[in-house]
Amino acid sequence: MIAKPRPLLGSLLGLLLGIVVVALLWQLGVVPPDRVVLFGVLAVTTLLVTVILTQRVALVRKRFVTVAVVCGLMGGFAIAGIPDAVAGGSISDGCSASGTSSIDSRTPDDTSIADPFDIARTDSVAWTGESTGVFTDWNSAIGIDVGGFPVKIWSGSSANEDRKQSNSGVEDVAGYLADIEDSTGAKLAGTYHVYGKLDAAEGGCTMSAYVRVEGEGAFAGTVNIGLWVALATLIIVILIMSVVVRRSISRSVVAAGPATIATSTSAPTPPQAPSPIPTQTQTPTPIPTQAQLQAPSPTEHMPTEGSNPVPNEGVDKPNADDTPAG
Repeated sequence: MIAKPRPLLGSLLGLLLGIVVVALLWQLGVVPPDRVVLFGVLAVTTLLVTVILTQRVALVRKRFVTVAVVCGLMGGFAIAGIPDAVAGGSISDGCSASGTSSIDSRTPDDTSIADPFDIARTDSVAWTGESTGVFTDWNSAIGIDVGGFPVKIWSGSSANEDRKQSNSGVEDVAGYLADIEDSTGAKLAGTYHVYGKLDAAEGGCTMSAYVRVEGEGAFAGTVNIGLWVALATLIIVILIMSVVVRRSISRSVVAAGPATIATSTSAPTPPQAPSPIPTQTQTPTPIPTQAQLQAPSPTEHMPTEGSNPVPNEGVDKPNADDTPAG
């Protein structure tokens, strides 16, 4: 049985989980999908689910490190957006603007991510804009910031032949929301980071503000219901896959268990002393005595083959007379 960690599947599920979480926070009016929120949440959820579906990093080290590096890049991109998020709303010098709803009244630089300009779903917002100089032949755009990237939702232009320095109007928020709901079936709500700009030959104005459209409830509308269902589904899938990965790892350990356990738990064999090399036992040669050295060798008087024995010269045979008497 082979262990099957799934870091790539974990990174994909973590990415989807992060998108759903950010969308829920957005629609519930907690925070807008700014650069810090979007990429910060994506980095955390992607790395977290990857760890859950990996469990044994040593088995898939390269793939896990790749995912970790991508998460680190997303986290760095999110951290780089902290100054803008902390700064809050703003408007360029020489320009001013304000908005009034049934429940709030603000200027752009009075708003922040924690304290946005609140608008009811049935509201009409009265707004004014003014500049110290005259802008002619200007082009203007309004949009929202999503993950640090501008998404334009309106644009316009004017020759300003009257050379006006101020403008005002009333926007039917309820009508806009109704049009969006009729065309998409979605009830939009939540906090938005709104930007606006006006460009002319004489100069221009830029502004950013945080606006919150109150919702009808956490579980109201198809968007919220769909997001909750997606969140629950992703969590269940992640839990199931974590169990599958864990079982595959456990079975691989059990399959390799007997050999591994025998190798790891057996007592170490004590080192044995090297056996001595046997040597041939040598018997010491006896030292001959003086008498042995003077005695003639028996082979000196042995006749060779084909020769006649010759008695030794100078050796007298014993006489009978020499025999001692009995």
